[in-house]
Amino acid sequence: MVVKIKGTKTMTATGAQTRKTLPLGEIYGDINNIKNVFRWCLTLVIMAMIAGSVIGYISGNVSSSNLLLTGILPVLTGYYLVSRENFEMTAVLLSVELILLNTILATRGAGIHHVTMLAFPAILIIASLVTKRQTMIFLTILTLACLVWLVFGEIHGLYAPAGIIHGAAASFYLASIIVVITAIMARVLSETLFRNSLQIQRELAERKLTEGKMESLIHELEARNAESETLRESLASLVSTVEFAEIIQKILEQIKRVIPYDSASVWRVEGDIQKFIGGRDLPEMFWDANVEFATDETNSALPILTGEAPFILNNNVQEELMDFKEEPHSYINSWLAIPLKTRGKIIGAIMLDGKKKGQFTGHHAELAVMFANQVAIALENSRLFNDLQNELRMRGELIRELEAKNAELERFTYTVSHDLKSPLVTINGFLGYLEADIASNNIARFRHDCQRIKDAVVKMHTLLGELLDLSRIGRIANPSQMIPFETLVHDAVDMVHGQLAARGITVDIQPNLPAVYGDKQRLTEVLQNLMDNAAKFMGDQSDPRIEVGQDGEENGLPIFFVRDNGIGIPLELQGRVFDLFDKLNPESDGSGVGLAIVKRIIEVHGGRIWVRSEAGKGSAFLFTLPREESQSKSQGDSA
Repeated sequence: MVVKIKGTKTMTATGAQTRKTLPLGEIYGDINNIKNVFRWCLTLVIMAMIAGSVIGYISGNVSSSNLLLTGILPVLTGYYLVSRENFEMTAVLLSVELILLNTILATRGAGIHHVTMLAFPAILIIASLVTKRQTMIFLTILTLACLVWLVFGEIHGLYAPAGIIHGAAASFYLASIIVVITAIMARVLSETLFRNSLQIQRELAERKLTEGKMESLIHELEARNAESETLRESLASLVSTVEFAEIIQKILEQIKRVIPYDSASVWRVEGDIQKFIGGRDLPEMFWDANVEFATDETNSALPILTGEAPFILNNNVQEELMDFKEEPHSYINSWLAIPLKTRGKIIGAIMLDGKKKGQFTGHHAELAVMFANQVAIALENSRLFNDLQNELRMRGELIRELEAKNAELERFTYTVSHDLKSPLVTINGFLGYLEADIASNNIARFRHDCQRIKDAVVKMHTLLGELLDLSRIGRIANPSQMIPFETLVHDAVDMVHGQLAARGITVDIQPNLPAVYGDKQRLTEVLQNLMDNAAKFMGDQSDPRIEVGQDGEENGLPIFFVRDNGIGIPLELQGRVFDLFDKLNPESDGSGVGLAIVKRIIEVHGGRIWVRSEAGKGSAFLFTLPREESQSKSQGDSA
């Protein structure tokens, strides 16, 4: 498939560039930072040459000025090398030119005493910050060779120093330019190095912080597991189960043994709401609806819910409390309410009801407070236990998911190693044939064997590229957006136009298709792969056709389809169509990665894909996609 191969080449080239610039990247950051540093240095060198040329003209040294202006041309070449990311070549070119240029200027000037001798250490210092050790050895030797020429060439009369042909002021200006340019270049390099070092330190600190938080969460979970188990065992004498509903019933049974109530209820306080969570001998309406009350002035339980009273005891509620005159409380005449408190916080209340007036006493209230403390502990333990069970269940699901992924990874590793080993075996075998071909001077056979090796290399390159493309799905994504589905279809048709035209295939696109939310490039790749796959397995159909459209919805997501009238897929093979490298027809083109990529892209978008087919009657690939961002997020999270 054309687009996929192009993408592979681009990614391979990028990987090569990254490897090529890795040492500088570790020091100065990404490629753009390195380019900016080199452009700064080149610009400063050009400015220094222009300034030196101007000083030479002013002081009457025209030949040196012309030499400096001519030296600007190789420096300009450095911009081209930087754009091609040949940083080492740029550094070598610039350093060699400056060393030789300074040597020539010194030879025409005051020799070893020429003011440009200040540039030699500056050049080596700057070069050492951006070049490898081998390069620095070469530049150092070149510099020493130039110094040997300047000193011993003068001693042996190979050249005659011209003496100082410009005044002290010109020497001062030249020296100042060299010092300033060196300082600026050193500053640019050191500042970039320092900034990248700080960035690396911040990333390391963030990574350590994240690891620390993960360890803290694990320790906290382990501690909660131990605490919950200890609490459950210590409260075994109070309750024989940690089931929430059973705890309430057991506690209310114990209370009834010492306090003669007719009905009882347990409530939880959530913000400004009092919610019913369980009870005994209550009217049916408590169980048929989610009963709750506001914790405001109209609620007679407000004093215990706010902590103003240790309990409420009223033996004549129908005459004294207004909220008991309505259902479901109209049958109550005596009422005893006790807060449920744990760790100093009121979490709810127990309310005991009596049908007779004067049914409860102060002694009953004292007993109820004692039981309430036990109830609060038991309910809190039950909540902690349930939370722990949920966490353990989630951990179990995570472990099972990891085990499944590990199993999938093992299958993936085996498949990849098998498919990648095949081209290597081919290459190795035909390398032996090449020796025999050369020995027998069989040029035709030699070319045939070379072509087989090239084919194996191309196959391996394609496999590796498609694997890289598959691994990047879900990690490196383009911004999601709303896209008319018809736009995606037309873009995909344009990409596979050659295959469709070659086989005379007609594409029918259903009108009025809905828009979808996602990565346009990836979704176009889905349709491109599906249509390319349909064209590939069209067979000898006299009127080949591909139909793209929508067929209903699933869980609120539109179901799209790509249907063909090709050779179809036997039922026993349909479960393998999305497996990696699993080619149902070994003689067909491609590597067997295309449909695996399609499945991965659809799942990353929160949808699912499946196939309907019958041998000899064509195939239909159906898939769901989100119509809006909220669907994409919720479906993606659940996936």
